[in-house]
Amino acid sequence: MSDNLMEKVSAFGEKLKIEGVEIGKKMTAGMNSMSFKMKELFQGGVGGSNQADKFVEEATSETLDQPDWATNLEICDMINSERINSVDFIRGIKKRIVLKNPRVQYLSLVLLETCVKNCEKAFSEVAAERVLDEMVKLIDDPQTVVNNRNKALILIEAWGESANELRYLPVYEETYKSLKSRGIRFPGRDDESLAPIFTPARTVAESEVISTRSQEVHEHQVPVLSAEQTKEEFNVARNSIELLSTVLSSSPQQDALQDDLTTTLFQQCHQSQLTVQRIIETEGDNEAVLFEALNINDEIQKVLSKYEELKKPSVAHAEAEPAMIPVAVEPDESPRLSKEDSLIRKSAGSRIPRGGENDDMMDDLDEMIFGRKSGATSEAGQDGNKKPSQPKDDLISF
Repeated sequence: MSDNLMEKVSAFGEKLKIEGVEIGKKMTAGMNSMSFKMKELFQGGVGGSNQADKFVEEATSETLDQPDWATNLEICDMINSERINSVDFIRGIKKRIVLKNPRVQYLSLVLLETCVKNCEKAFSEVAAERVLDEMVKLIDDPQTVVNNRNKALILIEAWGESANELRYLPVYEETYKSLKSRGIRFPGRDDESLAPIFTPARTVAESEVISTRSQEVHEHQVPVLSAEQTKEEFNVARNSIELLSTVLSSSPQQDALQDDLTTTLFQQCHQSQLTVQRIIETEGDNEAVLFEALNINDEIQKVLSKYEELKKPSVAHAEAEPAMIPVAVEPDESPRLSKEDSLIRKSAGSRIPRGGENDDMMDDLDEMIFGRKSGATSEAGQDGNKKPSQPKDDLISF
């Protein structure tokens, strides 16, 4: 019975071996099928990558004179709607940054900035694809143009100081601190470089000054303006421009600059300029609004420049006035009088006290030609000339 049991166990073991081999073959076939499907998926991904590269190349073409905001925002929409994988776009941007063409590099940095400001996923993808390493290489490259180098530094500085928003991605802060420790000098940047701008709502740090905080709050409100609100902002800007221009043109210079109304209008124009500039950045797909905003921005800049020019000459003129008064008066007084005195023919009596030899010779000539004048010269004058008369008689007799 034990032999029968052993045979049954052996048969069962052989059966398990056969079934195990068959199961292994099935698993191998399944893995091969899965591998084939993954290959097809990746091939589809390559097609998506090619499509992403095409959009990136279009947005960063070397033939562009300025950023193509319409294409940049379209790329952001595709990333947010997941029509194309965001990784493909970030990789495409990285490829363009590596190129040595200055215009392509700059447009790539602008596109990168636009993506991280408008797409939540972009920061993670930028960190994962080591885009910051390529930006550091661009900064260290001595052949990089100054404008592109400064743009990369501004972005790294803004991201590195956004510790609260990017705490989960320490590579940004580490890269920023690494550059600072090497003594790299960062150029000045405006609040528009702060990122992220649209996500999340807590981008305003509590440690910032009140003026910067109010300005950033205003910047967060601009992108959600409706068409009517945008039109209203344009009207406010135009009214402020017209009022300030009228005040500066009609009032005396000092009165206009010291007037509280002028200061208020100047501040209103400056605030309107910030609003208009934010509208310019966010209305790239609406050409009519963009064109109108650009014109208004130019008008605001002109009136603000006029205000600044009026402030500078007033101080310079007040300091220069006292120096002009004493210059022309003193030097001519005594020479003019001395020249006039030298042109006057004086009488013999008036010349005697000065005792010059020229006066004595003139007296001698008068006596030789006309003789002694009776009544014309006073006896006091004759008495005064008694001593020099002796040498004059000797001279005549000789």
